[in-house]
Amino acid sequence: MAEWVRDSRLKGVLRYHIKSVGRLVIWAMLIVLATQLLSLLTPAITGGQYPFDGIRANFEIVFFAALVTGILTAGRSSRFLLRFGTSRTAVWLGNELGLLAGMVGLLLCTMLLNMAIAALLFPLASLIPQYFSMSSSVYATELTEGLKRLPNLLLYTVEWTSILYFYACMLRRFRALTISLTIGIPLLFIILMLIPTVRDALEVINSNNQGQIMLLGMKWLQIINDILRFIENNWDALQLTAGIASLPLSYLVMRGTKQP
Repeated sequence: MAEWVRDSRLKGVLRYHIKSVGRLVIWAMLIVLATQLLSLLTPAITGGQYPFDGIRANFEIVFFAALVTGILTAGRSSRFLLRFGTSRTAVWLGNELGLLAGMVGLLLCTMLLNMAIAALLFPLASLIPQYFSMSSSVYATELTEGLKRLPNLLLYTVEWTSILYFYACMLRRFRALTISLTIGIPLLFIILMLIPTVRDALEVINSNNQGQIMLLGMKWLQIINDILRFIENNWDALQLTAGIASLPLSYLVMRGTKQP
């Protein structure tokens, strides 16, 4: 194993990603920091209390960063690494490990940043209590809740980083097909679901039958409720399955990348 790591140049791939993904993570954190500091000026603009959002890791930032970084890694970074005859397996594995480490690090950094911003509210609450408020009990409660949610967010980060890297690989190799499927499949599903229902609805409305209109409305509510219940009950399992499946699929797509 150690011999393969040396011969495949995996260490070099990982060093490259420490620099490239690391720079993107630093830029993302600088943007988040600037946003958080600017939000402290909100009371001066609105004249109200500072809208404290709790102590939590910002998964939405990580999701967007994973998409952008995945596209850059699947494209420019992979072409650069393959140019030197590096093993495709090493490039794929290095890409996955680099992205996962970077996005997990970004998630943890957002948690630490929110902890620091919340701690900054203590002196601000003493100086200008009409705009800021913070107490030890509130800080401890919010920190406990944030730490409880952190394991699930870490799992989501790993899953969605893998999914988005696979999507980025598909976008790199089969751009037209991937964009068509991304837009076409949801659109086709909506059309197939709505056309019969819209036709039935128009017939019921034209008939002026109040009882049938009520039944149609209840039918729509039942359909929406069934969809929401299915998502609530099975989404975590579907997301985990998609994340695991994305690992070999991204390798199969990336493996076919032409040598620059």
